[in-house]
Amino acid sequence: MIEYAYGNWLFVAFVVAFTATFLLSLLRPRTSSEWRNFGLTQAFFVALFTEMFGFPLTIYILSSVSGTALSFGHSQGHLLGVVIGNVTGLGPGFGEAVVMATSAVVILLGTLLVAAGWRAIYRGNGAFVTDGPYARIRHPQYLGLMIVVTGFLIQWPTLITLVMAPLLFGAYVRLAAHEETDLRLRYGHLYEEYAMKVPRFLPRLGRRRGAKLASGGGAA
Repeated sequence: MIEYAYGNWLFVAFVVAFTATFLLSLLRPRTSSEWRNFGLTQAFFVALFTEMFGFPLTIYILSSVSGTALSFGHSQGHLLGVVIGNVTGLGPGFGEAVVMATSAVVILLGTLLVAAGWRAIYRGNGAFVTDGPYARIRHPQYLGLMIVVTGFLIQWPTLITLVMAPLLFGAYVRLAAHEETDLRLRYGHLYEEYAMKVPRFLPRLGRRRGAKLASGGGAA
């Protein structure tokens, strides 16, 4: 018999608090728009960890609607792993291993990108930073955060987070556009030249060298 793996609300509170602290330390929201996006991001992780360790709402719903006998151990919570195990015929253990390995790599890459963006801004010491990851994309921290969210969706998809993720991505795309409007007003043709050479989220092939412009703040 598989042991019931949920109802650990103390751990839910811990991981939610840890995630909030980690995101605050890296993103450091200042404007009202940044705080709204931070709140939406945190709401995503509250919903995720509530189902991951607290109450498996998605598994209950899928079991009821489809008639599939999903267990309430953590292995069945990796729904994509269940699908992979069934399709390949290698069982849920294999599917879980594939999902966990893939999501771990994706989450790590996203975290490293967010950290690299933060480090570049910190070293810029108030200058408009265009080197480091900012030499390849204009918003490495926002892209990194979207990659982290995608990694968690691979690991533990839920009905609520699958709905929230596109809204979260759209919110950061809008925030990036809003920040760029402010930067264009502040730097004029200098920012226009930078934006023409460096894409917003998807890097171009080949290497580009960045440069620091005079005083101001870089976008995330």
